[in-house]
Amino acid sequence: MYQVGGTLGAILVGRLMDRFEPHVVLVASYLTGAACIVLISLSAHTREVMTLAVFAAGACISGGQVGGNALSAAFYPTAYRATGVAWANGIGRSGSIVGSLLGGVLLGFGWPATTVYALVAIPAATSAVALAMLGIVRRHASARLNLSEE
Repeated sequence: MYQVGGTLGAILVGRLMDRFEPHVVLVASYLTGAACIVLISLSAHTREVMTLAVFAAGACISGGQVGGNALSAAFYPTAYRATGVAWANGIGRSGSIVGSLLGGVLLGFGWPATTVYALVAIPAATSAVALAMLGIVRRHASARLNLSEE
């Protein structure tokens, strides 16, 4: 369900990013995804709720990642765009690897799976905060550029 949600979420997030401020869309996506991840940890004994939460988490987190990839291209000059986006994706993949390893270690230490799932919401919420700050910085930089052109 996560992958199905991710596919549909990528389409939805992309459409929303075309219509609204991309940073706001991504912040909302990651915050909703974090809430869905917490819901996964709370619904361990309710299959229907967990299925919907996993689907929604996929739509928000995976869909948000696709939107973030598209947004990252706007940060680099054309001559460096491919390299910049590839590095950003590579760093993100490193985080996925480390996160999976850390989850396995915590489970190995005897932490309950519900607690480990709840902790997974932290990177999603952190991403939302970082994207919000990035949006603010870009808005201020754009405003300064517009003032200097006048």
